Amino acid sequence: MGEMQTPFPQQVIVGILVPADQVNCFPGSYQAVPAPFYKPEQCVFVQQPQIQGQMQGMQQLQVPLVFQPQVSPVLQVCCDNSSQGSGPATPRNKVPATPETHSDAEREAGDEERPKLSTSAARRMRRKRAAERAALAAVECSHPLPMLERVPVSAGRLQKATKATYDSILDRCDSLRSKLASGIADEVQEALATIQGHVWQLAQHATGCRLVQLALEADQYTAALLSRELHGHVQEAAISPHANYVIQKVVSTLTFANCSFVARELFGSCGRLARHRYACRIFCRLLEFCSSRDLTLQLMDELLLDTEDLCRHNFGHHVVQSVLEHGHERHRKIVAKVLGRDLLGFAKHRNASYLVEKAMWYCAPEDQALLLQQLGRTDVIVDLARSQFGCYVAKSLLHDDRVDAREALSRIQASSIDLQRTRHGQRLLVEMGLADDATC
Repeated sequence: MGEMQTPFPQQVIVGILVPADQVNCFPGSYQAVPAPFYKPEQCVFVQQPQIQGQMQGMQQLQVPLVFQPQVSPVLQVCCDNSSQGSGPATPRNKVPATPETHSDAEREAGDEERPKLSTSAARRMRRKRAAERAALAAVECSHPLPMLERVPVSAGRLQKATKATYDSILDRCDSLRSKLASGIADEVQEALATIQGHVWQLAQHATGCRLVQLALEADQYTAALLSRELHGHVQEAAISPHANYVIQKVVSTLTFANCSFVARELFGSCGRLARHRYACRIFCRLLEFCSSRDLTLQLMDELLLDTEDLCRHNFGHHVVQSVLEHGHERHRKIVAKVLGRDLLGFAKHRNASYLVEKAMWYCAPEDQALLLQQLGRTDVIVDLARSQFGCYVAKSLLHDDRVDAREALSRIQASSIDLQRTRHGQRLLVEMGLADDATC
């Protein structure tokens, strides 16, 4: 399309209405950009010299305007001067990237890979971002007082303010506990509002943990809300001399739906935590209150991979004992099978002897029969009676109707001289009525 001369002697304002979704408008130097479906032969050019001095009237034009960096203001309809010859017009409906981040070649390639969003798609994107901002604001509002450990080092003033609030709560622990125990709705709500936001810090304190435990005795909704501040801290709390009581309270008070996070956070560390003097209690509470739940069963599956060592461990044997008393039948069978490998040795062990006693009462009948078959013999009972810890198993066997206690007692009485030389032997003779305190 060649250059054209305007037939108008006066200044001309040319306007074409173009669909809004075909153009982008930005302030700066301006250039009209047509809809891509206009043909070059339908276009009329108005040269720049013809409109010099008329830029002040630009706001009256109805032609869409687009920002084009480093382009002199030329009013065009349909295409620029470079496309006046043959060839189709190239639509300019893409927003270029900033020169600091992309070159011209990268900008064109990126535009081809990322087509312009439609109006509806852009609206959906805006709604999605708005929803994300609202969700983030809701999370921030749910924790009005930031955790002490999570406050950035740079936020010194905020950390001091939070610590001051925490210290004031510790000073008022007795008063807050009185309010919680009063049962007066206003006082209870005031105390709970004061505790909220500081549950994890208070749980680690000797006095604060008692306050949190009392707060968890509120209604399920409030207790669940407070327990959320313990999420992510279960393993750390389990080995804390004070916070472990709070986790036990969570398990024993809340519904499983609200306390299941405790079991989830123990996965992968069962063997280590079950041997800890404080953490072993968490497993015992889970077995007492949530033994039939799938998460607890899976937790026990992991735990009992090391049953033999746990049976002999100072703290691990408490967890195995809870398995026997409250656990699933398949887990009891695992314990019975392990004990049966060296039953006499376990019966004489300081810690495992407790488990042998429990196994003879809580395991399946067929497993109990196998255990009694080995331990119920008279000579074995006498041997156990001479052992410092086996004597407890012997005493339990002598009270069992399935054992011939009379013959065993006669054998023990015959060995009374040897038994009186030890404190545990003397105690056994007295408890079984074979001697009195004066004689021993």
